Amino acid sequence: MKRLLTIAFAMAMTMAVSAQITWNVKLGGGFAMCAGGNDEGDMKGKFVGKIGAGIEMPLTHNFSLMPSLEVALKGTKWSYNDYGLEYEENYSPVYLQIPILGAYRFNINDDWNLTIKAGPYFAYGISGNVDAKASYDGESASDDADLFSDLGAKRFDAGIDIGVDFEYHRLVFGLEFERGFTSFAPSDSGVDIYNQATYVTVGYKF
Repeated sequence: MKRLLTIAFAMAMTMAVSAQITWNVKLGGGFAMCAGGNDEGDMKGKFVGKIGAGIEMPLTHNFSLMPSLEVALKGTKWSYNDYGLEYEENYSPVYLQIPILGAYRFNINDDWNLTIKAGPYFAYGISGNVDAKASYDGESASDDADLFSDLGAKRFDAGIDIGVDFEYHRLVFGLEFERGFTSFAPSDSGVDIYNQATYVTVGYKF
């Protein structure tokens, strides 16, 4: 058994070396607007961002596996205007997430590559806030609460991440879209709300 484990470890190390694993970092900004909710009020978008680091592990000449670890800002705005009442809530959750993407690379020329990628992501809410503002008949008020601790929103999220990257040597310019399939609304809210965001990113490969 010891000899078998030694052989397996040696094979794994050989594959890791031969796979020419590369590291990457990226920073992005974009636009988020949740899907779902109810028929009352209007769902609006907001500016968000993300930062992350990951690896690229080639499986074939063109196909690679790209897992990464990211901190992503998401959220939405919800407003309600009727009978003189103006009310708005601003949701700002922050997630620690792990996308695991499959990527296929097309060589455009000696300087540029095009990569199409897609796969699942898994996320956990590490912080979040909700700001509420209301005004009626010349009077206004505001309040804020913790999205997860105070309001009972669900921390776990999972969904799909799809994107395209344009690579110029070691620089990477990307466009990514994420759609959650797990509602983060509190269980007793009676509605389902799903994260949804689009990011423009810039990164560097090591």
